[in-house]
Amino acid sequence: MMFLPNLLMWAASGLAAMWKLVQLVRVPRDNWLRIVVVCTVMVFLALSAQLMVGAAGSSEVFPGQSPKLIQNVILTLFFALLIVLLQSAVSPVAKPKHGWIEVAIALLTCLALISTFASIDSDVGAVNYEDAGQTPGLLAFYALGNLYMSYATARGAHLAWTASDHTRSRARLSLRLASAGLAVNCIGTHIPRVVSTSGRLLLGIDPIPGTETWTTPILAIGIIAFFVGIGYPGGRTLVVKIRLWFEARRDYRKLRPLWSALSSQFPEIALFPPVHPLREMLHFRSMRFRYYRRIIECRDGLVSLSPYIADLGDDKTIIRQAELVRDAIVRRSEGRGPVSEASVIAAPAVSGMEADVQELLALACAWRKFSDRVGNSAV
Repeated sequence: MMFLPNLLMWAASGLAAMWKLVQLVRVPRDNWLRIVVVCTVMVFLALSAQLMVGAAGSSEVFPGQSPKLIQNVILTLFFALLIVLLQSAVSPVAKPKHGWIEVAIALLTCLALISTFASIDSDVGAVNYEDAGQTPGLLAFYALGNLYMSYATARGAHLAWTASDHTRSRARLSLRLASAGLAVNCIGTHIPRVVSTSGRLLLGIDPIPGTETWTTPILAIGIIAFFVGIGYPGGRTLVVKIRLWFEARRDYRKLRPLWSALSSQFPEIALFPPVHPLREMLHFRSMRFRYYRRIIECRDGLVSLSPYIADLGDDKTIIRQAELVRDAIVRRSEGRGPVSEASVIAAPAVSGMEADVQELLALACAWRKFSDRVGNSAV
């Protein structure tokens, strides 16, 4: 029953780890990003160990259910690094000893967890929290682990929220989402588990019944919220990049009819050789570069064609300009000479790259009406 929440937590941590690794490849010298990558990878390894514990036959591969111990040790070290990182963000001039104190607390907790885990009777089968029951060794193990997690998530949530007050808007939302996720884990999972395991261990009763059932889904919600917070800035950037890619691809194809006609007259303007439209549809990489290159080539082609373009006169509509471009291409194809010194076609009303692009796109759309008449190979 707990497999689905565990799988969701593992998937969220895996996506976050992969995304941060991709960012690190692009910016390998970012020391802060290195720490974040280490943290996310540690959580992914910890949750991978948790899935191993629940896997069928894991007791034969991992005697004594050691992945559960590995998971808790890794998570403890992860939170120590996270707290040190957040402390540095909140107080950059804080004394280094504060970081060492957090590391020392984490190491002592790890030693206590290892000692407690080693004392568990070897006859005990499953060691998940849901299977702790009244087993003293397991109860002590989970009481210690959740006690540290209660401290770490509470402190991490406070530091993340405090750090958000010192950052710009996008990072502020990211840190507050992460803080909310840690707070959910602290209040909804770790504190109830501390109370429950301590009561069973010391008093023989469970003060908060059912924690083995309802705390795991809450833990999954908190972890997913935490990783959404971590990944929000990068995810938002990715969404913007995807949107710009699709826009560039759409306009790249819109410019093809005009570009094909101009490049057939002036092959020297084309950086890439013309290809069949179906093959062009398979161009996925460097789309924005190809798009802006096509814009430049269209403008260069119009400049080269301008001596063959008749005077615009009073009618400067985009349809009229497309007709004049058509006539100029026919004139040059038939070997007739220039008719003017230069004519400016698709001139933007205001300066700027965007205005120039919009004029060229409008001209390209109008050109479609006349492309067949000049033997253009566009689609």
